[in-house]
Amino acid sequence: MIREMNQSEFEVFFPLMAELEAGSHFDFDSPRHIDWLKRKIASRFTGGMRVFGYYLDGAPVGFAAVVINEGPDGVSDCWRSAELLDIGFLPEYRSQGYGSDLLKHVEDYARQSGVYCFFMVTYAPEHRRIAFYGKNGYIPVAHIPDVHGPGDEGEVLMRKILTKED
Repeated sequence: MIREMNQSEFEVFFPLMAELEAGSHFDFDSPRHIDWLKRKIASRFTGGMRVFGYYLDGAPVGFAAVVINEGPDGVSDCWRSAELLDIGFLPEYRSQGYGSDLLKHVEDYARQSGVYCFFMVTYAPEHRRIAFYGKNGYIPVAHIPDVHGPGDEGEVLMRKILTKED
């Protein structure tokens, strides 16, 4: 089952969010790291982030976070885009097709919101993630090197145009 989660329900995914956002650099024993993660999540919810939890037998096993980028009132809906901020599953549920199911769910949510272009940014060395998005119809449209400093492999921007027949 997939359902939308509110900010307090999302706390169950703090460890997974920390892994997605900071990898092995995150220290759960550090109050500064915990505060950073809480601020990041609160900021995203304030900015319109919607989170969809994936549940198996009632237990949360993964989530996707998306934001619909809307223009001001009165601006045509054709300017709408959506960004996938994060998608992840607990380790024992990875590579089993759940991610593709959840991605399709958030694409449908975006499509129903009038979104034309759905995009995400991922770390360039994450070849498995890039392959996952490619398998699901996303194409790389830009590579931004050195985002995190000199010599960094940078980030890849990927997108998918959502049509009614997808």
